[in-house]
Formats: sequence, C-alpha cells, structure tokens
Amino acid sequence: MTINSLGFLLFYTALVIIYFLPFMKRFQWMLLLIASVSFYYLAGSNNFIYIIAATIATYIGANLLEKKTQKQTEYLAENKANMTRPEIKTYKESIKKEKHNILVWSIVVILGILIVVKYGRFIAGNLDRILPMANLSDLTFFRLAAPLGISYYTLMSIGYLMDVSKGKCQCEKNILKTGLFLLYFPQITQGPIGRFTDMAGNLFGQHEFSYERFSYGCQRILWGFFKKMVIADRMKPMVDAIFDNYQNYSGFSIFLGCMYFAIQLYADFSGYTDIVSGFSGILGIELMENFRRPFFSTSLAEYWRRWHISLSTWFRDYLFYPLSLSSPAVKLGRVGKKILSPRVAKLVPSLYAMFIVWFATGLWHDASWRYILWGVCNGVIMISSMCLEPQFNWIKGKLHIANDNKIWRVFQMVRTFLIISMLKVFPMAVSTKGSFALIGKIFADFHIEFTKAACFPELGNNDFVAIIIGLVIFFYVSVRQEQGPMHERINKHSFPVRWVMYLALLLMLVTFGVFGTEMTGGFEYAQY
Repeated sequence: MTINSLGFLLFYTALVIIYFLPFMKRFQWMLLLIASVSFYYLAGSNNFIYIIAATIATYIGANLLEKKTQKQTEYLAENKANMTRPEIKTYKESIKKEKHNILVWSIVVILGILIVVKYGRFIAGNLDRILPMANLSDLTFFRLAAPLGISYYTLMSIGYLMDVSKGKCQCEKNILKTGLFLLYFPQITQGPIGRFTDMAGNLFGQHEFSYERFSYGCQRILWGFFKKMVIADRMKPMVDAIFDNYQNYSGFSIFLGCMYFAIQLYADFSGYTDIVSGFSGILGIELMENFRRPFFSTSLAEYWRRWHISLSTWFRDYLFYPLSLSSPAVKLGRVGKKILSPRVAKLVPSLYAMFIVWFATGLWHDASWRYILWGVCNGVIMISSMCLEPQFNWIKGKLHIANDNKIWRVFQMVRTFLIISMLKVFPMAVSTKGSFALIGKIFADFHIEFTKAACFPELGNNDFVAIIIGLVIFFYVSVRQEQGPMHERINKHSFPVRWVMYLALLLMLVTFGVFGTEMTGGFEYAQY
C-alpha cells in the first residue's frame, strides 16, 4: 500500500474519523503508533526486527546520555563550592568523555544495522574483487533486503541522539513514543527526515479538528497529486523509453531525457512531500518543508539548499559542521596555509568536510559506485565554484554584469538546471559502466533533430497535451510561490471562489492524471 493508493485513502479516512473523536484526545499518539505500525506492514514491510532494534538502541542511548547530564548537574550543584576550577574542568571532561562513548556506541549499533542490510552486499562484492576466494557475496548474511524506510529513520535516530547529547532536547522517557517518532507513517518511506525538537510537541500532543488545517491540508494533497499524476507519471514512460534503450537514441535525445528525468523526479518527490504534509497537517502535526522550488536556483549550492532540505540540513548539522571542526580538518588547514593562497587555505577545513559529506550523500542514496560518483561530482563542482569565486567575480566585473541583472539570473538558473540534468546520467544508468556509456553517447553522438521520435519518444498526443498543460500550471504556481505562500493568496478569495478553484484542479487531475488499479504507481524516492 502506497500513500497514493485507494487503500491508503480508506485507511487514512478511518484514522481521521477515530482520531478526532472526543474521547480519543488522550490516546491520539497511541492511535498514531498503531496506524504507523499497520501502514508499515501494509506498505510491504513485514520484518519489524530492524526498526525495533533501532528504537531500543535509540531509547537506551538517549536515556543514558541524559542521565550523565543530570549526574553532572546534580554533582556540581552539591560540590561546586568546594571544588577548584581545574577540578571542575576535569570532572566535566570525564562526563563529556563518558557521553561521547555512549553516543558512539549507540550510533555504531544503529548505523551498523543500516550498513549490514543496505550496504552488506555492496561491501561484500567489493571485497570479493580483492579476495576472490572469500565468496562473501554468496553468504545469506550479505543478501538481506533493506527494510522500508531504514535510510530515513536511521538518520532521524542519529540526529535525535546527537541533540540529546548536546542538550538541545530532553530524551523521551516512553519507548513507545520514541518508536512513534521513528515510525510515524507519513514520513517513514520517503521523509522528510524529522527532528525530535520540531516534532515531539505536535506528535505527542492533543489535537482538535480544525477546518483551517483541513482546508490547507486538502490544498496540499490535491496539488501533490496533480504534480505526481499529471506530470511525473505522464513523463515516466518517456524517460524510461530513453534510458532503457539508450543505444537507439542520439546524444541529443539522451540529454533531453536527463532534463525530463530532472523534472519528473522533482514532480514525483515534491508531490509526495505535499501529499504527506497535507495528510499530516490535517492531524495537527507539521512536517518539515522539504522543497523550496529548486529549479529557481542560480547555483548548485543553492539548489541543494532548496532540494530535499531535510537531508541537506541533516548532513550540514550532523556531519559537515563536526567534520569541519575536527582534528583532521584543522591539521589539513595548517598544511594548506603552507602551500596555498591565504583565501583557499581558509577554505580547506570546509572543503575537506564537504567532500566527505558528498561522498556520504551519494552512498546514502544507494550502495553503488555510480551514486558515489554522482555525489562526488556534486561536491567537486561546488568545491571548484568556491575556490574559483574570485576569478568568476573578476570576469563578471569585466563584463559589467550586476548580480541583480535579470538576464544574468535567468542564465544562472538555466546553467544550474543543465548541470543538474547532466548529473542524472549516474542515477539513470543501471551500472557505473552504463553511466560512462551514457556520457560517451551524449558527447560522441550529439546531433540535434526536432522530430517526435527524437524529442518525445513513446509519448502519445494526449500525454503531450496533458504534460504541457501540467507544466504551464506548475510553472505559474511555482512563480507565485516564490513571491509568497500560495495558500494565503487562495484564502483571500471568498468561499465559493476557493471551491471553484479546488474543483477546477480536481477536474484537471481526473481528466489528465494517470490512473491505474491502485490509482498510480509508487514513488521514485521510496527506493532510497
């Protein structure tokens, strides 16, 4: 069962009815836990051992960390007056070390589960190339299927533990509530990657039905389905046709396919986020915004501040910052001062952290070298941009290009979109070798031909019309959203006008959307 299936709509409707019954207010979080477990099972995951293990490790680790913090507070309150400054410092350092050990071992357990079930086969396969006689890939232990949502709840768990360790939030004393935080059904399969500090109050609180929340939630759900069913699902056959048989297409068609996939993936993933945010918002639980119109970005760095925001900020807060302040980064910075210009030398710790972050980002998406290459390429482009910024500014100055020049901004947006699209050769290929084959095909066999077979393969006339209409509406709404929240503009209209707008969008969804036995297919990012 996916969140865009008829089965889910019935499941969710029943949940909402029960959830807002007057006598259920005290038990709403329990109902959400039952619903989340049920959804997880119905979505195709009947193996709960991994998330149970992650929940237990998270719960125990967070409580041990908080006990150490309380121990320090209580001890210093009683004995600080009789202690010297060196003694206080020594005591704090000993507690800090104990907390560090607890945090490390908790993360080792949680991350270890992810590594075994998601990356075990990848690691074993690479070890077999070095030690052919080992045959590690044949071991059942390394052929386990990764359970649904493990990449998402693993990061949520680690982030929560690090926040407790730093004192940014208090640990949850109820293990079932800890389980709900990790298993909450709207975000378990594709995120957003929630923070305990943001979610706990709403997730475990009591909520009454709100028409305003219901109205806004329905707006987002309808808009999400529009992006998914009218744009993403209509474009998917065309994208698949190009990349499944790329040998039969020119480099021009393949590059068009990369651009099509960039649009399809955004419509699919952001559509999912809108749908689950709407469903969750109706229940009174706000999810983190995961997209902010990334195709209006003027650089690759800005694109990643607008795309999959919960993942980008997670890596920034819990990996990039610690790495850039770590001992290896500091040492590299010292070496850089001896051999590099002062400006670039200052960037060395950040560049070191950025490279590791993008390597990890690629690996997070999939246990394969093509995704690692995709991540590294993103990192290299951004690192190069940072290092060459003075040269770019010098060229802009010579050409008298102002930063607020509209033509220049449009050029930057187009350039960024083309870079993003070109990088799609890595996820769209079936292997690392296939990625280089696609790149070679694009550059070696690039000849422009404006025919239907070359530009829009496997696309019927009705599909073409539906996609064009969908993209025009999509672009118009995105431009208006850049100017301010769309729902605020909608709410300024009278009740009849608002409902005419809703019904018009619903009519277009019914007319142009792709329907099947389960409404539509699954979502692209569910595989991660």
